[in-house]
Amino acid sequence: MVRLYNENWYYNGCKFTSANFRWFVKDFDTFRQNSDKSTSEDYRNAMVYTGFALEPHETVLFSYVCAAIALIGILIFDFFLFRLTSFEQSTLIGVVALSLMFPLAVLFYASEYIKIHAKWMKVNSLGDMPEIISYIVMSMKLVPNMEVAIRFAASNSGRPLAKDLKKMIWNLHVREYKGIDDAILEFSNLWGKESEYFKRALHLIKSSTSEPDEAQRVITLNRSLDLVLESTRNLMDSFASKLKTPTYVLYSIFILIPLALVALMPAITVVGIRFGIGTLVIVYDVILPLLTFAYAEYILMQRPAAFIPQDIPESHPELEGIKKRKQQSLLIALVIGIFISSLGYILIYRGNPWNIVSTATLNGIIPPTLFIIWGLVFSVAVYLNINYTPYKKIRDEIRKMENEFSDALFVLGRRISEGRSAEEAFIHTARTMEGSDISNALERISLNLMNMRTDVHSAIFDEEFGAFKDIYSERIKTTMLLLIESVNKSHEVAGVAIVKLADHLKELQDVEIKIKQSLYDMTSTMRSTAAVFAPLIAGVTIALSEVIAKILQNIADSIRRLPENAFPGPAQISPENLSQSIPSDLFMFAIGIYIILITVILVRFSGTIEYGGDKAQLRYDIGQILPVTIIVFTVSTIFSRIIFRGMI
Repeated sequence: MVRLYNENWYYNGCKFTSANFRWFVKDFDTFRQNSDKSTSEDYRNAMVYTGFALEPHETVLFSYVCAAIALIGILIFDFFLFRLTSFEQSTLIGVVALSLMFPLAVLFYASEYIKIHAKWMKVNSLGDMPEIISYIVMSMKLVPNMEVAIRFAASNSGRPLAKDLKKMIWNLHVREYKGIDDAILEFSNLWGKESEYFKRALHLIKSSTSEPDEAQRVITLNRSLDLVLESTRNLMDSFASKLKTPTYVLYSIFILIPLALVALMPAITVVGIRFGIGTLVIVYDVILPLLTFAYAEYILMQRPAAFIPQDIPESHPELEGIKKRKQQSLLIALVIGIFISSLGYILIYRGNPWNIVSTATLNGIIPPTLFIIWGLVFSVAVYLNINYTPYKKIRDEIRKMENEFSDALFVLGRRISEGRSAEEAFIHTARTMEGSDISNALERISLNLMNMRTDVHSAIFDEEFGAFKDIYSERIKTTMLLLIESVNKSHEVAGVAIVKLADHLKELQDVEIKIKQSLYDMTSTMRSTAAVFAPLIAGVTIALSEVIAKILQNIADSIRRLPENAFPGPAQISPENLSQSIPSDLFMFAIGIYIILITVILVRFSGTIEYGGDKAQLRYDIGQILPVTIIVFTVSTIFSRIIFRGMI
């Protein structure tokens, strides 16, 4: 298999440590031999699958060096941390435990990275199969030549699976295979380990070349595409059914229970258990988010990628000056964040007008640390929305155009089959689809053909005046290449071929819609949890914790007025046991950060399930949902504090 391993950080890191850190082990030759002997077969298979040109000893050495660097780094961090501040015993134990676990986690991840990466590649490659098979089938219907069809799919797809097809074609040219049949047999056996349906589809496509009847050949090709689409739909349905229990675990154990415990934390001091802000931060802002993220990633690794979103390059006309915009938006976001974060303390400095800022338990309206949370969230939201809204707009335009394109192809195919010229067919289709985004591009094709006297390929794809030069849809461009191939045939054959292309696109779109519908329950639940339920519960429980803290504070004040030894028996209740070790504003700040982290994790979780982990879409979603989360959290906290304050 061919991979771009020279662009991978892990490959470069392994080669660098192998060249510069051999002194890390005493006897390098013995170390190499031991590493080779201890490497499992699964690990070697993963190295072959990923295409990393690495030796086992290089990966082992890299993991050791990474763990050593992590240990040194965390020790330096702890040294300065302990010099700057002091911690209570529970926080100190937590810091030491995390410091010891961090290098071990780095060692495990670096040593297992190849297996993790191989699994991720397999999952994503499953999403390439419907697209690749559709390209091969569409090409085979026009030109019944297996090698031509595979070369077309490999050259017109940027998917990882297409790179393996290119490698297969290369091996075929250098005589590594006896012929195309042997090449397809080995390729299908290799990928058949991951998808039996893909293997069967390739065999059906190959068998179609032996069909003497044209109608039977088309039926066989259609069956191969239906097989892959059906398998993809079944995989996602199976994943959706298996997703319910892990999602409930994610929601209950990692979100609902920790938020419910927030209200009980002030009461723990009654039994003598005391902890400071450091312990709270370690538990809620480090350990719980890490565990939640790890469990969410574990669930996502089981997801078979269906249709991977298309990359949008920065060369897109609507992204002109995006780098400069990011720099400017970063400055704007920082100014907004600093202003909002300091607003609470500015109001306190100005005398706290109307008692807006809470300076004591259940006092005032808004704790000053809540302003810091606002500043952090709105600065991030401003930056993400300014920079990734254009990506969202482009993505929506592409999706809308793809939906319109299949209908336009059907109209175009019917007109061409009637014997009309290409320019007349395109202008008729543009007028029929008037009001849609695709109509303008079709009209430009017709104008290019009539006014510039160019061929169909140049009218569509020319870098200067081509009608589709600014359309960044791999699916549309690939279909148009097939359309160009078909118009060189007779009008009747070309018209039928174009209508078949429209049917293929419609089938792909229908499968995508059904997959999203099957996953909608899970994705909507996670988004609702991130945007509404989690911050709503957090606001109420924080207010309850303040109520309990206030009650305990009142009891402590009453105990101080009693004579000594007023409580008989061995258990003595003292005001010190009832006093809180964490101020209410810092308590809210720590839980607010936890809500932000959980929101990001849940948005990523639902987004990866829904659209396959598109980074631009993910950042846009975070920029949209985070402000809603914090607004709900703020409103819930303020109203709960006001209501509970009247009960004491």
